[in-house]
Amino acid sequence: MKRNIAPFFPTGVGSLPHTDPEAAARLILTTFRDVPCWPQLPRRSFLETMYIQFAEGLPGAAIEGEKLFVEVGETILAKAEDFYERFLSEDTSSFALSPQRASGLHALLASGKGPYPAAKGQVTGPVSFGLMITDRGKKPIFYDLMARDVLVKHLLRVAQWQVAQLSRLSPNVILVLDEPYLASVGSSIISIGRDDVVGCLNEIFDGLPGTLCGVHCCANTDWGLVLSSRTELLSFDAYEYVDALLLYPEEVKAFLARGGKLAFGIVPTSAEAIRSETPETLADRMEGIFRKFESRNMDREAVIRASLLTPACGLGTLSVEDAELAVLLAGELSDLLKKRYGVASA
Repeated sequence: MKRNIAPFFPTGVGSLPHTDPEAAARLILTTFRDVPCWPQLPRRSFLETMYIQFAEGLPGAAIEGEKLFVEVGETILAKAEDFYERFLSEDTSSFALSPQRASGLHALLASGKGPYPAAKGQVTGPVSFGLMITDRGKKPIFYDLMARDVLVKHLLRVAQWQVAQLSRLSPNVILVLDEPYLASVGSSIISIGRDDVVGCLNEIFDGLPGTLCGVHCCANTDWGLVLSSRTELLSFDAYEYVDALLLYPEEVKAFLARGGKLAFGIVPTSAEAIRSETPETLADRMEGIFRKFESRNMDREAVIRASLLTPACGLGTLSVEDAELAVLLAGELSDLLKKRYGVASA
């Protein structure tokens, strides 16, 4: 499957600021023609924010106002038997994302006219979810072993349901775990083991055979830790943090050698930077990045073959105008680099 994704195909990371799901889907389908992705629309409803969106059906999940809690202890134990029965049935329909929580996904599925070379989805990753969402005592649920196990298995089934839906658009599905909180793992405020992090990621990856699975982190992190998982795609902020990734040259080389893909988040996500860049300036920046990989003894052609292009992160905090400009920049940069390197469009 990975061989079917040509260099410089553009796609998105996740969120857009639109409140009209059909308009957001049209933007994606007309710009990311090779690898459409479904847009998360947090401004449309708090139910589409990145944690609440994927908490639908999660045992113990409770929303008060617009804040999500997960009740642990006896509450989650009482719900665990039913949950594990649903999980073991392998019927993913009870883990479906409703139109109220994923309107962009349903709009994309309704409007897409595949097959496309690939289609991309995303799920909030278990580490970020487990560290950001707390119980009522404000303790992150990642530290509760039962809640963590339920969370990982819940997200796995949500991902499997999503992959099945996206396979209507393409036989080649990319599923990325959005893990912004990995930037804090290893710091003095977060005390979790490397094995716990990798184990959670791998449990989801292992449950998605045939899917190109990846991790997105838009800040600096321990990339060696991420690359020690079974991730097949690394989605990162190449506009700001490529030097941080290249602190791990041996791990990156091994990742490329096993066929890994690099989603270069080369389009900036601040309004000022978006307006100051052009496809030509971003192409020059990519050339500089390729030279940096070469300087770490990585084959330039191998890096190019592994390359996808994205914005550096989600665009949901921008104005609609600036977000659409960022999407168009990614598409135009893709066309420019494909032409420069003789890559055929789909």
